[in-house]
Amino acid sequence: MTRQQKKIRALIKLIQRLIYYAVLVIIFIMGYRLYRVWYENYKLSHPQFIEAASVSYAEEQPLEGILLWDEQLVYANKSGLLNYPSPRPHMVSKGEALAAIDGSAILAPYPAYFYPGLDGQEGNWVYSRLWPDFAPFPEFHDAELIENGTQLKRGDPIGKLIPQPQILRCIAYLDATPSLVRILGNKDNKYLHIKTEFEGKERKAEVVAVKSQGQKLKVYLRLPFFPPEALRSRKFFAAVISGIQQGVMVPDTAVITREGKNMVFVVKGNSPELQVIEGFPADDKNYFIEKGVEPGSKLILNADSINHNFNFKTDNVRIW
Repeated sequence: MTRQQKKIRALIKLIQRLIYYAVLVIIFIMGYRLYRVWYENYKLSHPQFIEAASVSYAEEQPLEGILLWDEQLVYANKSGLLNYPSPRPHMVSKGEALAAIDGSAILAPYPAYFYPGLDGQEGNWVYSRLWPDFAPFPEFHDAELIENGTQLKRGDPIGKLIPQPQILRCIAYLDATPSLVRILGNKDNKYLHIKTEFEGKERKAEVVAVKSQGQKLKVYLRLPFFPPEALRSRKFFAAVISGIQQGVMVPDTAVITREGKNMVFVVKGNSPELQVIEGFPADDKNYFIEKGVEPGSKLILNADSINHNFNFKTDNVRIW
C-alpha cells in the first residue's frame, strides 16, 4: 500500500468518525427536544396543585411622624435665680406654683402640663406650616430641661404650658398600600389602628384628614393618649395595622393575569376552571385572596405554565 493510499484511508476513517459523532449529537438533540415536548405535555396533563389555606392577614407598616399640641411659653416675672418645685414634666392645676424667681412664685393660670424646658420650635410648630405640602418635616431637636439655679433676666422663658384636657395630634407619611388605601377610602371608617410597642395593645387613632401623592399618603391623626412624657420630643413612632382580613393565602405562581383580571385555576371535580379573584400580593412569594376562592379549594400551582389555548375538557388531564 502506497503512502498516498494510506493517507486516503486515514482521511476516510476521520470522515466516518466525524459523521458518527455528528449523528450522535443530532440523535441527542432530537431526543432532548422530544423529551422537552413530552415533559411539557406531561406537566399540562399532570399539573401540580395546592390547597388554599384559610388565614387572617394583617398588614403592618411603620409610622414615623411628628406631634402637634397647643402650647404657651411661660416667662420670668423678674430677674434672679430660677427654682422649680419639680424639674420634670408634670400636670399642674390652676394656681399651682410652676417656679420661683428669687422667691417670687410664678403660678399656673389654668390646668396644664408644665414642661420646664424648650426645644426652640415654640411658636413656630403649627399645623398651617406643616400640613399643606409633601415636603420633608423641618429639622428639630428634643427639648432640653432648664436647670435649677439658672440666672435669668425678666422676660426669659422658663418653660411651657400645654393646656389640659387637650388631644395630642400627629402628622405622618405612610406607604399607599392596597389595604391602607381601601381603609382610608371608606367614608364610614374614620380610624387607623396603631400600636406604639411591638407587643403593645392596639389603639384607634382618629383620621382627621388624608391626602395622597403617588405612592405616598399624608395623614393627620388625633391620638387616643397624651402622656406628659410625649412633650420631650416632637417625633412620634408607631406601627399602623391596616385591618385584619379573612381570606386564603396561596403562592403567587398560582395567580395569573388575563384581560386585566387576576385569576386562578380552581380544580372542580377532575377539571380545572379559571376563576376571577380579588386580592393583593402579601409578599414576594405569596398572594392573599380576599374573594373568589374558598378555604380548602384546590388550585393549579404553576398557573402561568398553562397555555392560553389549552383545553382541560378536550385534552387528557389527570389531576389525581
